[in-house]
Amino acid sequence: MVITDYKVQSVLRTYSRQLQKSKLARKLELGDTKQPEEKVSISEEARRRMIMDRVATQAFEQACPK
Repeated sequence: MVITDYKVQSVLRTYSRQLQKSKLARKLELGDTKQPEEKVSISEEARRRMIMDRVATQAFEQACPK
Protein backbone atom coordinates (compact mmCIF):
# COMPACT_ATOMS: atom_id res chain seq x y z
CA MET A 1 0.00 0.00 0.00
CA VAL A 2 1.37 3.39 -0.99
CA ILE A 3 0.61 6.51 1.00
CA THR A 4 1.26 9.67 -1.00
CA ASP A 5 2.52 12.97 0.37
CA TYR A 6 -0.75 14.60 -0.62
CA LYS A 7 -2.77 12.16 1.48
CA VAL A 8 -0.52 12.72 4.51
CA GLN A 9 -0.87 16.49 4.09
CA SER A 10 -4.63 16.11 3.83
CA VAL A 11 -4.81 14.11 7.06
CA LEU A 12 -2.62 16.63 8.89
CA ARG A 13 -4.68 19.53 7.56
CA THR A 14 -7.92 17.88 8.68
CA TYR A 15 -6.48 17.08 12.12
CA SER A 16 -5.30 20.65 12.65
CA ARG A 17 -8.73 22.04 11.64
CA GLN A 18 -10.48 19.72 14.11
CA LEU A 19 -8.00 20.69 16.82
CA GLN A 20 -8.60 24.39 16.22
CA LYS A 21 -12.38 23.88 16.29
CA SER A 22 -12.19 21.99 19.57
CA LYS A 23 -10.03 24.71 21.14
CA LEU A 24 -12.47 27.38 19.96
CA ALA A 25 -15.44 25.40 21.28
CA ARG A 26 -13.71 25.00 24.65
CA LYS A 27 -13.07 28.76 24.85
CA LEU A 28 -16.70 29.51 24.04
CA GLU A 29 -17.86 27.12 26.78
CA LEU A 30 -15.67 28.95 29.28
CA GLY A 31 -17.12 32.30 28.23
CA ASP A 32 -14.08 33.60 26.37
CA THR A 33 -15.70 35.09 23.25
CA LYS A 34 -12.60 36.84 21.93
CA GLN A 35 -11.82 35.52 18.46
CA PRO A 36 -8.26 34.41 17.70
CA GLU A 37 -6.36 36.94 15.62
CA GLU A 38 -4.11 34.60 13.69
CA LYS A 39 -3.66 35.05 9.98
CA VAL A 40 -1.73 32.84 7.60
CA SER A 41 -0.51 34.22 4.31
CA ILE A 42 0.98 32.20 1.48
CA SER A 43 2.96 33.81 -1.30
CA GLU A 44 1.67 33.56 -4.86
CA GLU A 45 4.68 31.41 -5.79
CA ALA A 46 3.97 28.93 -2.99
CA ARG A 47 0.27 28.86 -3.84
CA ARG A 48 1.01 28.10 -7.50
CA ARG A 49 3.48 25.40 -6.54
CA MET A 50 0.97 23.80 -4.18
CA ILE A 51 -1.75 23.80 -6.84
CA MET A 52 0.63 22.37 -9.46
CA ASP A 53 1.64 19.60 -7.03
CA ARG A 54 -2.00 18.71 -6.40
CA VAL A 55 -2.86 18.69 -10.10
CA ALA A 56 0.21 16.58 -10.92
CA THR A 57 -0.63 14.11 -8.17
CA GLN A 58 -4.23 13.79 -9.29
CA ALA A 59 -3.22 13.39 -12.94
CA PHE A 60 -0.69 10.71 -12.03
CA GLU A 61 -3.22 8.82 -9.92
CA GLN A 62 -5.75 8.89 -12.78
CA ALA A 63 -3.16 7.88 -15.38
CA CYS A 64 -1.79 5.01 -13.32
CA PRO A 65 -4.63 3.42 -11.35
CA LYS A 66 -3.64 0.89 -8.72
